[in-house]
Amino acid sequence: MIISLLFLLAAVSPVDLEKSCNAGNAGDCLQLGTRVHDGIGVRRDPARAADLFRKACKGKNEDACADDAHALALGEGQSPNPRTAIPRLEKMCKQGHARACGALGDLFMRGLGGPQDALRGEKLLEDACNKHDARACSNLATLAYRAGDAERAEQLAEEADDLGDPIGYSHLGDLYASTNDTVRAIVYFKHACEAGLAHGCAGHGFLLLESGVDEKKGRELLQRGCDGGETKACEAIRNPK
Repeated sequence: MIISLLFLLAAVSPVDLEKSCNAGNAGDCLQLGTRVHDGIGVRRDPARAADLFRKACKGKNEDACADDAHALALGEGQSPNPRTAIPRLEKMCKQGHARACGALGDLFMRGLGGPQDALRGEKLLEDACNKHDARACSNLATLAYRAGDAERAEQLAEEADDLGDPIGYSHLGDLYASTNDTVRAIVYFKHACEAGLAHGCAGHGFLLLESGVDEKKGRELLQRGCDGGETKACEAIRNPK
């Protein structure tokens, strides 16, 4: 497996990213916002992530503007306002910004801003993924799995991870766990956790405890998930069955 871009970037600490962001580096504001949004090596905080995306967007970072609009449409850390956010994404997408197209595709798949348009949403995600938008590839991995193409889903999740987004692995972990394919679920949760994703650690921990394979390791992983803002992991630690 190719070492993920995110793994390489993780050498930069959140403290250093925050210092650089405060000094006016919009790219580092975006990177920190992404980590905070997803719970990658830091505690998940949607409101703080939204502030960081907005700050990076004001610093003329186009990817951050796409993430800012996406968060606004979904109401992540703020009141939802798809009527304002979607036209912004449509304009950016028409101008050729892959991240905006991917974000718009995700919103169409959710049915936000109008009737659900799965065909248009998937086309936007595919185009964005082909232009190396990592989150679009992660979202496509989920769609591929649900369409019954697990092999393509796994390829897309790996592509997304190579581009810097381990969320696809976490999604696959959830999907395999939902079908009681514990072995594959653990594999993908482990990948996500190793990339620093709190949800991956929590999922891996739950399955280790449930299967009885390694309860001590399971509790350690649940704690990592809890520390990263996964509330269900915190509940499991407080109220073990």
